[in-house]
This record gives sequence, C-alpha cells and structure tokens, in this order.
Amino acid sequence: MHRRDPFPLAVSFLLLAGLVVVASIFLASCGQGSATHVSFSSFTTIDFPGTTETVPEKLNASGEIVGFYVDSLGLQHGFLLQGGSFSTFDFPGAVDDVLVGINDSTQTTGAYDDSSQVTHGFLRQPDGSVVTIDPPASEGYAEANGINDSGTIVGYYIGKSAHGYQFSNGNYSTIDVPGATKTYVSGINNLGDICGSYVDASGVNHGFVMSNGIVTTLDFPGATTTNAQSINDSGEIVGSTVVADVRHGYLFSNGNFTMIDAPGASMAKSGASLSGTDVHGINASGEIVGTYQDTAGVIHGFSAK
Repeated sequence: MHRRDPFPLAVSFLLLAGLVVVASIFLASCGQGSATHVSFSSFTTIDFPGTTETVPEKLNASGEIVGFYVDSLGLQHGFLLQGGSFSTFDFPGAVDDVLVGINDSTQTTGAYDDSSQVTHGFLRQPDGSVVTIDPPASEGYAEANGINDSGTIVGYYIGKSAHGYQFSNGNYSTIDVPGATKTYVSGINNLGDICGSYVDASGVNHGFVMSNGIVTTLDFPGATTTNAQSINDSGEIVGSTVVADVRHGYLFSNGNFTMIDAPGASMAKSGASLSGTDVHGINASGEIVGTYQDTAGVIHGFSAK
C-alpha cells in the first residue's frame, strides 16, 4: 500500500441512486504573509516498539491516537494508542493496513490491501466489527481518511484520476476540484468542513479547505508544495509543506501560517514524503500529531501541544 499525503476544489455529488448534482463553488485565496515558528509547551516522541517507522495520523478530543507502523518485512499495521498503551489492528485477511481517522466515539477509518493488492477503505466500530468503504467509481484504490462524530467519512479513490469523496447515510459524494488533475480529501470536522489537497494543471500541489460550499486554497508562503491533512472544530488546519527543498509541518489558524519543526528532525534538503517534519492531525484542544525523520533516517511519531 502506498500511503501518500492526501491533496483539492468544487464538488460534484454522485449519489448511489445515480443522481449527479454539481455544486457551484467560489474559490478564495488565503493571505500569503510570512510564517512564524511554533513553540511547544510539551512534546512527546511516539515509537511503536521494535520498529523504525511509526506514523501517527489523527487523534480525537480525548487524545486517543490512530496511525500505523512498518514491521521488519516492510508491511504496514494499524495501531491505536490509548493512555500510553498500543493496540494493533489488522483488517481480517489483509496484507497491509493502516488506521487513519478517529472520532470521539473511537470509530476508526483507514485502508487495507487484499490478497490481490487492491486497496480498500474501511470503517471499524468500537466493538471491533469492520465494513469496507469503496466508492462505486474506484478502480482498485480507495482510502477512508477521516471521520467526524456524526459518522461522516471522507477520503479519496482512484478511478480515471484521483477524486475525493464523502460518505454519509449510505450515500457517496464525489469531490473534484475544478481545473485540478487530481483531488484528495483528508479531514472533516464536526461542522462538516473538509480539508485536503489538489494538483493543478502545472503539477503543483495546493492545500484547501471547504466550508459551507466555499473553497479556500492554502499555499504556505514561499512553498513549492502545500497539503492540508486535518481540521478541528475551530477551523484550525494542519498539514505539511516544502520550502527551499526542506519539508516542514504547519498550522493555519485565524488566517496565519505557523511553521512546525519537530525537535531532532533532520533539516537535510529533501522534498520526499516523511523527510523533515509532517503534521497529520489536530484535535479540539489544539494538540497535534505527526512524524519526523531524524538524522539517522529513523521515522518517529510525535504528539505536541
């Protein structure tokens, strides 16, 4: 399974009944002022025992964290971190799997590879029961990346291209950015605001947030790449960006960007995924989770406030 940063703008709604409605969306651009660096009051490294790659993805209001780790064979396994203790999740019969989303009821979402190397999204209930989430137009790849307290799920699938989607009350809605070549959706809050990323016709990645039908593009000042990974109920957004060939996390709040670099992260020039610092999740109290790569090349998870 190839886990990537989800990358988006206007929305077309494809219901299971076959009804297609195209929503008209206004594109706004956010301010491009200079960014400052964040200061942490607390910072905790998260390492799944016995591994060299641990990737926390999202967290809920209680601070329960989901993510995945990579074992010695290079296979991915989901995990839930509660009260300082890890529990492992493997989708039944899966070759690879990851946990990516969690809500306050500890419903979790993610993706798994079956024995034919087809990637499916899934929803896992607190009692351990699971159901596959596959948008009808997916052609061998789908991820379920976020879930809010109403049980609405967002993610993306690959058909003729990459498309975002929303799944609610048994209906799938496709999310496509006008003029984009690829659309990815990664997070949703309890107000129904959605964040993610898209690739434009020039091959440039931009972050976005969609709120009440209005889409705002997020471009970190001076960056060559910006993606948006998670949004909380206050409208704070976290994600990752590449500036001068160095990868950084960021927080976007009240119209301002703040750069996030984990203590101990390598500042070597590399735009590759998981080099430097990535920020994947933010909860209602502003706690964040993400990853950083140290100077020895080990990928650690972290949580910070």
